[in-house]
Amino acid sequence: MNTNTITEKFNTQGYVLVEDVLDPKKILDPVINEYEGVLDNLCDELYEEKEIESTYDDLPFDERIIKIYNETRRIHAQYFDFSLPFSDVKPDTPFWGGPAIFNTLVADKLLDVVENLIGGEITSNPVQHVRIKPPEHRLPKNEEAILS
Repeated sequence: MNTNTITEKFNTQGYVLVEDVLDPKKILDPVINEYEGVLDNLCDELYEEKEIESTYDDLPFDERIIKIYNETRRIHAQYFDFSLPFSDVKPDTPFWGGPAIFNTLVADKLLDVVENLIGGEITSNPVQHVRIKPPEHRLPKNEEAILS
């Protein structure tokens, strides 16, 4: 899709779908690998603190995180986020700011598309969030779960 088409569609529809902007192997796979490592660290900590029975290394990411959330009765959203909360920030407040996440924000093709839409002065709000959202019916019920 050429630059004029991108801008024209955005201006008339309020959105535009541009395919092949993020290379799955170069950009997305490293993000997935980073978050698998974050989950490994979380499981190791919870197991060491005797909050879970196992680190569940044999489970795939989605099943593993659901198991952890249910066993601890906590949604460990902040652990995976790469922005600190607005309050109660402590020296040990977890967050993830790995290089693969940063590389996603500065991917050349993505920046080219954004630049075509808004111009060359591109800034990013420092409040960014990652939301790993397993199916709600597989998570602890709201009244029982603690968001952490």
